[in-house]
Amino acid sequence: MKGTNLRLLPIFLVLLYSSPAVAEFEINKSFEFYDISPKTKDDIKPEILKNTPIANENIKFHGSTLWQVEWRISWKKSNGICYLNFSYTKLNVLFKMPRISPNFNASDEVLGVFNKYYKVLLKHENGHMKNGTNALNDINKLLSNFNSYNDCQALNEGVKNAITKIVGKHKNRDIEYDIKTNHGELQGVSIRDFI
Repeated sequence: MKGTNLRLLPIFLVLLYSSPAVAEFEINKSFEFYDISPKTKDDIKPEILKNTPIANENIKFHGSTLWQVEWRISWKKSNGICYLNFSYTKLNVLFKMPRISPNFNASDEVLGVFNKYYKVLLKHENGHMKNGTNALNDINKLLSNFNSYNDCQALNEGVKNAITKIVGKHKNRDIEYDIKTNHGELQGVSIRDFI
């Protein structure tokens, strides 16, 4: 009978120290606009290309989404075992988008075309945010059941490496998303469709 109890004790300790940590998270979305002043609906695209600050390898883009995951953890050590007891993650999302300059009096026709175009552009950019949200969800799942370690520094490095891998995977999905949609064009992100 004593042998049975001793075998159950290590299993109980593993369950105790791999229990889910308290996890908190938030998503912070913000917008940064660049202004355009189109006099006619045909001026919208040239105004965007003239004023957009978004470029990569001399290719100008109408909108962009930048996302980044911040994280903090704390751990406890008990009986030589180090385990997570708290995690906090935050997804920061920055949309860079065009807007009709607040100082410019655009016609109803220009506003109507621009607003329809903006809506599909933002829908495409939300697809990029979804990759960030998926990364955040994967990180939260990882942290809520992260393995215990004998050494707290090794635990910290394990968390860092695992999070870096998850973020890298979802950043690659951002690239694949743009290839698959031709930077949104296959989703209707083309101003000529609204003119």
